[in-house]
Amino acid sequence: MRVTRTDSHVALGEWPHPEQAALLEGAGALLAWDVLAASAFPAAQVYDPVRASQWLWEIYGPDAATELLSGAESVNPPLNSSPVRDACRRLAQLTWIEAWWPASTVAAVPAIDPVVLKAELALATAAIDHLLDDENATTRALTLATRLPDANTLAAQLNELADTHGVTLPEPVTAPSQSNFALAAAGPSQRSGLTILSGASPIDWSAVPAGAVDAAATAEWLITRRDGSTFLEVTVLPGPTPTHLLARFDDVDLALDRVDNLGRLTGQTPIPATLLLSTHRTLTIHAPGFAPPTPQPDPDRPTRQAALIAYAKARTQATNATTTERQAGTQ
Repeated sequence: MRVTRTDSHVALGEWPHPEQAALLEGAGALLAWDVLAASAFPAAQVYDPVRASQWLWEIYGPDAATELLSGAESVNPPLNSSPVRDACRRLAQLTWIEAWWPASTVAAVPAIDPVVLKAELALATAAIDHLLDDENATTRALTLATRLPDANTLAAQLNELADTHGVTLPEPVTAPSQSNFALAAAGPSQRSGLTILSGASPIDWSAVPAGAVDAAATAEWLITRRDGSTFLEVTVLPGPTPTHLLARFDDVDLALDRVDNLGRLTGQTPIPATLLLSTHRTLTIHAPGFAPPTPQPDPDRPTRQAALIAYAKARTQATNATTTERQAGTQ
């Protein structure tokens, strides 16, 4: 694995794209496994070698960790058994699920249960909290968890961990569903008039919270003429946890504040007829307060996201799947 050194940090290996990165923030270093790669070892960015030296040897082996921190241009960690590395990888996988799990009815990727995920995150954090950057990481993870409704092994382990740390677990709150979201929105779409132009664009997952939109669906747009005026309409298929979204088409912004009779989030706004002359016609979707609109489309995004959707589907049946992934596969 290649080592790159700067004044501020030491980097090991190739850092994955954010959508592919299963991250772990340890004391003095950040690790990232590429979920689409088969490597047992993560890439690393070491910003405090003294603190990182206390635990990096458990990830890469004593010799490789020493070489990494003492000036080597490359290191070749031995592929041996490491329970700590496995535990770190598990926590990193859970953080990837929380940030990027591509739930989709279109692609048949089941939604994950956030209650199970938070419980498993707390347990996975406790397993390696001696090497994490936050000394109160387990307590913080427990405060985000809720009591599991089923009396199973995971529930018993979570209850025991909460008791050990003096945390009282609240009862779970039902997460918003597509049907709940639709009831809070307006009625069906009022589409009418003559369609002049139409198209579809992939959705940038980094611009919306995980589960806000169907990960495999595209955002569709229409420009219509009606009663002498020109209108832009945008529709998006929501995911398991919808939220309020905005669309930007060229320099026109509109809120997706209605739900049509197909269950899609939709919005409509009048536009100047001069927009018909635009050659850009770029549509982006984003959640206000979460991320700004994507400035330029990424040509690699469709291929990368298709690979991640296939990966997530496979994970629900994988032998090393997390409880969260296995439970999603039973729905």
